[in-house]
Amino acid sequence: MSDRDDRGDIDDLVVVRALLSASNPVADGPLSALEQRRGEHLLALLLADTSARSHRPGRRPGRGAALRRRGVLTAAATVLVIASALVGLTTVRTHDRATATPLLPEPLLTATTGDHDRAVAALSDAARRQRGSAQAGTGPVLYARSQTYGLDVAIADHKSTTTARTTITDLWRDHDGTVRTDRYIQQVDRAGGDIGGPTPADDDRFEGRSDRPPAPPEFDPALTPTDPAQLLARLKARATADGYPIDLTVAHDVLSALRSGLTSPAQNAALYDVLATIPGVFDMGPVRDHAGRPGHAVGLVVSDQSSLSLAIEYVIFSDTGAPLTIEQVAATPPPGLRLPPVPTVESYTEIITTRRVPTVGATT
Repeated sequence: MSDRDDRGDIDDLVVVRALLSASNPVADGPLSALEQRRGEHLLALLLADTSARSHRPGRRPGRGAALRRRGVLTAAATVLVIASALVGLTTVRTHDRATATPLLPEPLLTATTGDHDRAVAALSDAARRQRGSAQAGTGPVLYARSQTYGLDVAIADHKSTTTARTTITDLWRDHDGTVRTDRYIQQVDRAGGDIGGPTPADDDRFEGRSDRPPAPPEFDPALTPTDPAQLLARLKARATADGYPIDLTVAHDVLSALRSGLTSPAQNAALYDVLATIPGVFDMGPVRDHAGRPGHAVGLVVSDQSSLSLAIEYVIFSDTGAPLTIEQVAATPPPGLRLPPVPTVESYTEIITTRRVPTVGATT
């Protein structure tokens, strides 16, 4: 089959993405027979061992051969782009250095209030479903992969540069509590009113491998109690000892544990039950996260009166109750970020996978 056979107006990106759908957490529509043939042809080109095809001495490859190789390289680049996207890149933005318009994701949700009773019912149902679920995988090591997005700001000389950074994080918690973390920066955008202002912090501190010793048991998400009453008592006692507002602190600790990706279904259930006790939690109903995965969302105001901006955190969980995404949105961004006065995503964590594995470094 030649590159021109039966191609029509087929989009190679769509074709290859669908052929790699086993790695795609959000399934695309099925391919037509024509698209399937085109995709198989593309993959055959990529898998062909062109190094075994030597040219006759004294002869250079013709223009047709060069064009075929160019087609192979183009297809290879396409697959690499798609493969990286399927690993976790769910928000793709272009770099427009000529404008100060922020290259930021749209908030999934922006409401600041809603029905409390419906939120309690949704969280209780998610807790029930999680208690009936089993942890994926086997082995003594907990593994979690997530995509995180967040804003950072550097301020100097009455100017600020806002950095929007998207990162993939692989995390392994060994049986003794030690944790290895690998971080890969996917996207860094400069935004805000003073592009060209102070230099943001070195990106190296956001990327690479790190190891840390075991955390104290009361701060280790993997050791979260599975009894809601015990968990709530622990979190309230910690907030009281630190002199922090109880509801805000309990909510913060619950969301932090869910965001880690290191909690089991039974622990998720206890965390949901505790979150349901917070008076300000409200229901947002069905929604899809940044990866397009369907889920149900509840929200909670997580800022107090001393904050520069009203901040709302949303938890999205699947129909099995598994946490999918935790997103924090500012009703208007804090003044230092120098961004337009509209609801702005301050951070999100999208949990791609969480499972048990045999050794640190393994992913299955």
